[in-house]
Amino acid sequence: MEKVLFDPGYSSCLYGISDSIEFVYSAFHDSTLPLKQKKFQFSLLLPKLKIMLRKNTAFYLGCLLWACYISNVKNAEIEDNPCLDEEYNEEESIREPLYMIDFLKEKLNKETKFYLGKTYVAPLEYVKILETYIDFIKLNRGFANTKNTDEIILPKNIKTQSAKTLTEIKTQIDKALEAKDLLKLFNVYSLIL
Repeated sequence: MEKVLFDPGYSSCLYGISDSIEFVYSAFHDSTLPLKQKKFQFSLLLPKLKIMLRKNTAFYLGCLLWACYISNVKNAEIEDNPCLDEEYNEEESIREPLYMIDFLKEKLNKETKFYLGKTYVAPLEYVKILETYIDFIKLNRGFANTKNTDEIILPKNIKTQSAKTLTEIKTQIDKALEAKDLLKLFNVYSLIL
């Protein structure tokens, strides 16, 4: 039986991603600087938050891309699934992407209006990726029972892949992992969503 990895190597690219937005945003929000200084501080923070959001979203996109790829490897055993035989907790499994959607659609716009007098519009592709990822986690019940690629359920809004697009996806995943830059995965976003 053929084998595929649960994680193609994304974990080596995750430094500084998980919980970084909440941490940075909370530190800013909790500061007691005067409003004028906070406005200036927010103007410096906003570009950093945008980069963090893009990097976080790239990770979730990567998970979807990898799932598309390995779900087309028929009857392969999934190796090193850290979720296997764990108790599925839906709320915990989708907490971070839900936080990001709320941050993108609500909090960041509210703060940008307050501190800079401008409107922030969440990139639609980010929201689509995060919502699709949430659906993916729910459909697969957090991968607690997923041992084989035939058991992977892709959300309905993910496009059907041809052999050519699967090769493109795998090539881009390899390039992103080699460069330790998950942002490169946005190059093949349109192949799945």
